Amino acid sequence: MFLSLICATAQAAGACKTVRIGYSDRERAPYYMGNGGEVPAKPGVLVELMRDAFRAVGCPVELVRLPVARVRLALSSGAVDIAPADTPADDNAGYVIATLAGGDPDNRRALRTAAYVFVRTADHLPADTDPTQYFKNRTLAANQGTVLAQHLKEAGLRIDDGSFSSWNNLDKLLMNRVDGFTLALMSPGALDSYVANRYGKQVTRLDKPARVSYMWLGANRDYYQRNREQVEAVWNWIGSHGSQQVELLTRKYVLLP
Repeated sequence: MFLSLICATAQAAGACKTVRIGYSDRERAPYYMGNGGEVPAKPGVLVELMRDAFRAVGCPVELVRLPVARVRLALSSGAVDIAPADTPADDNAGYVIATLAGGDPDNRRALRTAAYVFVRTADHLPADTDPTQYFKNRTLAANQGTVLAQHLKEAGLRIDDGSFSSWNNLDKLLMNRVDGFTLALMSPGALDSYVANRYGKQVTRLDKPARVSYMWLGANRDYYQRNREQVEAVWNWIGSHGSQQVELLTRKYVLLP
């Protein structure tokens, strides 16, 4: 049935040229795997999801890895056609996301994310600690160049976003240079097996996220205008299959002991 839906959607959207999908060149397990410009054989949950979404509507894909600070610039300028994105700041942002008829962001065609927080097990924090209160007077690390870091600063939290690497930030946590580390996850336990493999029981994840938001597949504005049918079909595919596929792919990337 799933394959039939893919074929039907592809026929409806028609053939399209190769789509350039941009994303970070820094590892962010399990969503982006490996570092640098080369795409590994197992590229990561979000990369596979984006690739599958466009293949479902008959579009071949070229994956383009970029420094995190350049991803949004590349999307706005047209250097890439598609990239993970938040809501555009204004009409001049250079990219668009899935919207409702009135122009508001369409959360149903986005991927829900939650910024879960990892802390030192030795600190014995209750699992239900509220990070939005706890980190007003303590330092919380977040990856450099992320929208998450910006939003948490605006919310009044004390944020250290000096490092691009999740692993560097978790290392800083265990060296007592920060008091926690947060990153956006599409399912609470997505990173747990990687953290346990690397740090054993020294790191614990709090139950309550610091922020809940959404991530869209942003489309360069000019690209969208030329390929509206295919892009809308992909957004619809995300709305219908995105959450389920994220869960399936996340299980695929779990590190076994």
